[in-house]
Amino acid sequence: MDDDAGAKLIDVARLADCSPATVSRVLNGNPTVNKTVRERVLRAAADLRYVPNGSARALRSTRTRLVGAIIPTLDHAIYATMVDGLQARLAEKEVSLILNTSTYDIDLEYDQARLLVERGAESIVLVGARHRPQTLAMLEQKRVAYVFTYTSTPTETGAAIGFSNEEAGRTAARYLLDLGHTRLGMIAGITQDNDRAKGRVDGFLLELEKAGIDPASVPVAEGAYRIENGRALMKTLMAGSPRPTAIFCGSDILAAGAVKYCHEAGIPVPGEISVMGFDNLEIAELTTPELTTLEVPARDMGRLAADYILASATQRRHMRQRDLSIRLIVRGSTGPARKTLTE
Repeated sequence: MDDDAGAKLIDVARLADCSPATVSRVLNGNPTVNKTVRERVLRAAADLRYVPNGSARALRSTRTRLVGAIIPTLDHAIYATMVDGLQARLAEKEVSLILNTSTYDIDLEYDQARLLVERGAESIVLVGARHRPQTLAMLEQKRVAYVFTYTSTPTETGAAIGFSNEEAGRTAARYLLDLGHTRLGMIAGITQDNDRAKGRVDGFLLELEKAGIDPASVPVAEGAYRIENGRALMKTLMAGSPRPTAIFCGSDILAAGAVKYCHEAGIPVPGEISVMGFDNLEIAELTTPELTTLEVPARDMGRLAADYILASATQRRHMRQRDLSIRLIVRGSTGPARKTLTE
């Protein structure tokens, strides 16, 4: 590949009186090229000030030196810990990381992935398993390794290092059921084009159905991961009849907003309503009461994704799927269901 401006590889070939393939072999350090021809090529490249572009340098390297990561947002610390683990491990091997955000838009994600490939990224870290087919087809066609995080479902060629979001939803439901709650609701992230948010909803409802609760009777409200949305959606759920006695929120951000509404409305937490979050972000310990939540292995995901990227092709075959565990963190925002005269 050549730069858009300046001397091109074919110009070097012409000046050195050889084929472009020979020039490529010389610049790649191939020892089979005749010494006289090699010197002629190097002299021509120096005279023309030929500099290969980033993609060409990456293709010639036997080890990755540039990795791209596309995450949905930097608005909150949802993905910061994962990225920190990824970057720290890559830095140990002097590998650079380019970070982009897609704002949960899989079309924008495709454009960003294309630009990362053009800039010479050999590997790309993505979030979730839901992407445009064109995105994955492009990466596979360009032989760019890719790793899904926040999911444990790989493709035939890509890796997945994360956890089951459906199992996370099931875990939340089992915990609240064990506390005696039978009137439950959920505040979820927007599920369109977001397999993580949808997986949590599906798992939550499936576990409730297993316990004999009709999923159709369980109110589920969706909104972007903002505190104000958690507040507004909690207000909507608490206006229903009968009121739920426990709410599972698809993120700690939404849960913080839900607790905020309860304080404003004079609804005791967990006296009248238990509120459960997801992620175990710092904000989970800043609410009153502190949030019960599910802790995501974010830093481990980042480190293991980096390990996969840094591994050889042979090693990668045994590292393509890692299903990590989530951890229930019990704090003060949840409690036993309170019995009422109507129950």
